[in-house]
This record gives sequence, C-alpha cells and structure tokens, in this order.
Amino acid sequence: MPSVQVTTAARVVRPAGLVGRVLENHHALGVMMVTPALLILAIFLAYPFGLGVWLSFTNATIGQAGRFVGLGNFRYLLGDSVFRVVVLNTTLYAAAAVVCKLVLGFLLALLVNREFRGKRIVRAIMLLPWIVPTSLSALVFYWIYDPTFSIITWALRRIGLLHGFINYLGDPNLARASLIAANIWRGIPFFAIGLLAGLQTVSPTLLTAPAHGRNSGSSPGRYCCR
Repeated sequence: MPSVQVTTAARVVRPAGLVGRVLENHHALGVMMVTPALLILAIFLAYPFGLGVWLSFTNATIGQAGRFVGLGNFRYLLGDSVFRVVVLNTTLYAAAAVVCKLVLGFLLALLVNREFRGKRIVRAIMLLPWIVPTSLSALVFYWIYDPTFSIITWALRRIGLLHGFINYLGDPNLARASLIAANIWRGIPFFAIGLLAGLQTVSPTLLTAPAHGRNSGSSPGRYCCR
C-alpha cells in the first residue's frame, strides 16, 4: 500500500499536457534551457560581428548608411603605412608577450609545484599581478616608466650604470618593450596557474618512474613497459 500511495502522489504532481511532455523529453528540455543563452549570444555577439563584416564592405560613416564598395576598404588599408605599422606592432606585441608568459609561467609553475617551506606565501605573491586592478597597475607602470622619476632609472643611476635619463615611452623601440614587459608581468600568473593545475594532475608514479628504474638497475624501456 505505501508504494501505491507514493505512485499516486507522483502522478498527481506530474505536469500534464504539452508542458509535461516537454519536461519529460530530455532533448526538448535541453534545447529549451540552451535557447536563452543562444539568443543572448546572437544579439550581443553574432549580430554586431555580422554588422561589422557588412560595414567593412561599405563606405558607411556615422549618420550615413553608405553604399557597397567591395574590397575597396581593404585595398586602402594595405596601402596605408600607418596600418602596416599597427599590424607589425600588434603581431610583435602578441608574439613576444605570449611566448615570454608561457615560458616564465611554466618555470614558475614548476617552482611552486615542488614542496618547500613558505610555498603558500609564494603562491599568494604569485597571484598579486593578476589580482591588482588594471587601472592601478597602469598607474604604477606609468610611474615606473616616467622619464624623470622612474624607479628603474633611479636604480641604474645609483649603481653607476646610467648617468642620464631614459624616455621609456618616448622612443618607439623602448615603448614597445615597455608595454610588452607590463603585459608579461600581469599575465604570468594566469599562465602559471593554468600550467600548475595541469602539473598537479600528473600521477606521482610517472614522475618517480625514472628514479625507480635507475635504482633497480633495469632499463627505462623495460620499466615503462611493465
């Protein structure tokens, strides 16, 4: 009798009609749950992206619809010296920053993946560049790169390696290097945390396998194939 009562109660609260069939159908329920997110992405991402692509083929300006000009805008950009410099700077900035953040982040992840005294403090300090607000870090680097009051210039002058002042953001080459250095400093924790998470998923037996193989006198190939 108790089982009959439970079944009857379940039948009473079960939705009836079309809503009930939709809720019981996993595929229809999944589509219904995903649809709001897809609509948001379509409105705020897909539509602006498509509109931008369309406007790139027109001579539209603010307040004017414009007309279709084909690849005219792209031909103009390829012939513009400023555009070529922008592409060069962007490519150099992205490539140098990503490579340096990957290498330094991997080295830092290897360091904090080891057991040593003060490991938690080092991990907390490692996250500071990522935690600091962007506006605050921008102000700090603006002071660091100040041609007169730069801490780098002051340190170099104190140790006798520099006798003048450096205009970090006034020289094109120094400006590129300065911006890349600031981006590397801020992005290293993100790479380090991601790589550290991957390192911690590696089984300890795989890390100690070569040592056991050497200690036992067996060859690495025989040990790995066991």
